[in-house]
Amino acid sequence: MVAELETRLRRLEDEREIIRTLHAYGHALDYGYEDRFLDCFLPDGILIWPSVEPIVGHQELRSAFRAHTHAPQVYHKHFMVEPIILLEESGATVDSLFARIDCYDGNPEIRSFGRYRDRLQRCGDGRWRFKERKAELEARRANI
Repeated sequence: MVAELETRLRRLEDEREIIRTLHAYGHALDYGYEDRFLDCFLPDGILIWPSVEPIVGHQELRSAFRAHTHAPQVYHKHFMVEPIILLEESGATVDSLFARIDCYDGNPEIRSFGRYRDRLQRCGDGRWRFKERKAELEARRANI
């Protein structure tokens, strides 16, 4: 009975930490928290954004992060909702929905939306980090 409760608690804690990583990614990207952004990824983590070659490892991730816009120069919001988390022996896979909101002529509007396909791994410090994050773009505002 105790072992079963410990297993269930561990799964809940793992799911909570995975969600923490998913949220940290968007906050870091929107507000320019470079160290927090990099901490979302394993040292050899892969980020796949639409229309660019895969971004591999912290050095390339840092370059991509620095090339991206951040507040207060440009305000936008990356929203992530409805994660479906599958815990596995060697890690976890997560599918979630995303939307990015930007300001156009003084009005907030959806710039794009799609789905994140993630593979994460639990690290020695208890944090879950992206082994791979793939953004699948399903729609984008015209003329971007």
